[in-house]
Amino acid sequence: MPRQPSPISAAASAELRELAGAMRDLKDRAGLTFSTLHERVHYSTAALSGAVSGKKLPTWEVTWAFIHGCDPGAEEPVWKARWLAAEEGERRRTEADATGPDTAERRPGGGVPRQRRSTVAELVREEVERRQQTTAWSPSEAMTVSTALALCTTAYDFRELLRDLMETQGLSSLDIRANARAKGIVLGRGDVFSVLHSSEIPETEPLHGFLLGCNVGLVRINEWHRTATRIKISQARSAEPAGSETERRRMSAAWNEFRARLSFEAALSMISTILFLTLQLLSLFKHGI
Repeated sequence: MPRQPSPISAAASAELRELAGAMRDLKDRAGLTFSTLHERVHYSTAALSGAVSGKKLPTWEVTWAFIHGCDPGAEEPVWKARWLAAEEGERRRTEADATGPDTAERRPGGGVPRQRRSTVAELVREEVERRQQTTAWSPSEAMTVSTALALCTTAYDFRELLRDLMETQGLSSLDIRANARAKGIVLGRGDVFSVLHSSEIPETEPLHGFLLGCNVGLVRINEWHRTATRIKISQARSAEPAGSETERRRMSAAWNEFRARLSFEAALSMISTILFLTLQLLSLFKHGI
């Protein structure tokens, strides 16, 4: 029986614990041990087990090697966003530890030590980020969105849901770009337009930025990405038979044309040979030979 992994460090930030837990789940679903994963990605078992311990944030290189080794089809932008959220969470936790109750900072000119207080901007940012880690909607609305995504089967349906999301949040294109920029994703005006108006499923990175700009939490963002991937796969499978049939007919027509041309050339060659022999015989008779 394989050894049970140690619990994720309780001292880690909520974002790092979430990342470590998701990576553990990914490994368990793939049915891998750290030894077999080591053979796939060529990082030591100590580095791989440490990446999901929660004791410290692993580098992005180790994190992505772990994820890709467990699931070669994993979407890098989605996991990179999770890793960046964990990095930010660890930064805030380190700052909080450094300015905790036992830590005081003195005024430049000396005097009575005073405890550092969080600014209003910091408190607002922490509350916004905490809510984004869960969902942008209330539970009943989240259930409605999950159901809509599950029933979504075409690029048109998906695009309509994106427009509804934008309208529900009461956001403009400028608002979405500004929100995405605040979260480290740069969206151009054309990116937002293509997400909302393209006839195809949006590319992963613009879609991810658009959803972040609409204040969708990372948990819900995964649902949107899974739906987009499912529709893309469905479209590719439905297009494959038609494409194969067209290619088969094209090759069949080319082969028939080749055979017809070959038969014509053979007949022409035979006629030429008969005419040549006939001329030779006439020449012989003419000269009395």
